[in-house]
Amino acid sequence: MSDTTPPPPPGGPLDPSPSDSAAVPSSVPPPTAGVPMPPPPSAVVASPENGVGTASLILAILNFFCIPFIGAILGIILGRIGMKKAKEGRATNGGVAKAGFWVGIAGLVYAVIGTVVAIFLVIAGVAVVSDSLDKANNSKTGLADGNYGMNPNTSLRIGDRCAFGGAPVNIETNETAGSSVTIAGEGTTECGTGTGTPDVVLFTVIGGVAQIAQVG
Repeated sequence: MSDTTPPPPPGGPLDPSPSDSAAVPSSVPPPTAGVPMPPPPSAVVASPENGVGTASLILAILNFFCIPFIGAILGIILGRIGMKKAKEGRATNGGVAKAGFWVGIAGLVYAVIGTVVAIFLVIAGVAVVSDSLDKANNSKTGLADGNYGMNPNTSLRIGDRCAFGGAPVNIETNETAGSSVTIAGEGTTECGTGTGTPDVVLFTVIGGVAQIAQVG
């Protein structure tokens, strides 16, 4: 029995040649040079929520010009919300939100003080006006009894009450009796029917108390 090796089949070995494997198309195409690959969905970053902080500062500033109290309160509230969002990383303008918060507080204090001062001025103004129209002041003119006239340089009328101020002149002696006095009246007889400052006010003083006699 002879030991012989069978000859190889015609056409060469069965393994594919390198040229044959290169001809097999790949299932994944190679990346194209120069074209960036889109990031995965998890890498997309949300836009910062900066609108609240910006609105806070704008409203806080407007508190000083056209929307007192409301602008300050909204500035404080939105400022706190904006600061919280910045702390949580959802906003990038934490400084703007903080500024809106503190400007809102300052504006609220300013508005409160301004309101208190305005109320005080109104009360003081009403008191001054009421005192000027009080006929009880007619006994404080310091004039002697007699007939007087004045060309008033001030005039105040509220409802049916009036007050006139000017330098009194004694009609009997035609002498100036003082630098200025204020005489109050009530009704059409003492105040007249016109408006504004009259040309002449005639009044008498009896027992140290002045009373308007004619307005013209």
